[in-house]
Amino acid sequence: MDSTQGAMIDLYLCHGHVYVWNAPDACALREHHRIVGTFVGALPRLPRQNVRLGRPLQLMPEETTMLLNKGIARLLDGNIPPKSDEDALQALKEHRQQSFREQAEMCKSERKRKLHEMASVIAKGRAAKRRKLAQKTDGVNSSSSTKDAESSSLDQTKVEEEPSLTTEEMKELETKLDKTTGYNEQAFLVQIMTEQVTDEPQEAIPWLYPATDREALRCEVFQDLWEKGYFLTSGGKFGGDFLVYPGDPFRYHSFYIAVCLQRSETMEALDIVRLGRLGSNVKKTVLLCSESETGEMTYTSLQWTGMN
Repeated sequence: MDSTQGAMIDLYLCHGHVYVWNAPDACALREHHRIVGTFVGALPRLPRQNVRLGRPLQLMPEETTMLLNKGIARLLDGNIPPKSDEDALQALKEHRQQSFREQAEMCKSERKRKLHEMASVIAKGRAAKRRKLAQKTDGVNSSSSTKDAESSSLDQTKVEEEPSLTTEEMKELETKLDKTTGYNEQAFLVQIMTEQVTDEPQEAIPWLYPATDREALRCEVFQDLWEKGYFLTSGGKFGGDFLVYPGDPFRYHSFYIAVCLQRSETMEALDIVRLGRLGSNVKKTVLLCSESETGEMTYTSLQWTGMN
């Protein structure tokens, strides 16, 4: 591994999946090693949506295998529970209480901002209530002419055209808001400690993938295309094993759909037609990837040209 690329990257194996929790490590994987992965975590400020996701970065088994083979990363056990001594528990409790206080302040600030946004609506509602009360009070004893009533209503409309809250009324509302104590601690977000936070060294664990010939072929195809300078992501959405990009997927569309096949595996003509038409419909070239008798990777491209 080139020393200019920094220290070895820690990968965490948890319940059969491999994750990268450290933000600089996730950036280094993409910028220096062309490893894309998939973000699967919620964003701290937008936790209840799944359009844009954040850390951790989940890696495909083939990505993990390649990184371990190249000596770029090491695999650690992500299932190790944190130590439960008194100091650690007290520190965790204080951290969560501090998080609750910070979130409560953020919630209060957001409510104040909303209060200022809705000030005109509140003022209009109060003005409407005052008019209603005045009409009920003066309706019985009213003896003025129709013209006088119309002119007075017009004058009233002009006066109360744009009602607004006074400075005293706004301060009163803000004071009531500051006295609000109805923040339920159970309704706030809780940070789950998922990466090893202690300074104690952790031993690397073995990686048991690939376990079958099919998995071994996928790893060999992935590493061979990666060594040729391509970016690779999962190709499940396009009916293949990998999508192959000439550059970063943020900037380029994929050129190829890689389909891994054993050397001795046979294909029906209908399957070949299906893959060719699939690649044509999504404007990509299908690559049939297999290993030759000499151990080298061979690629056969399928392109739908139609018939004359």
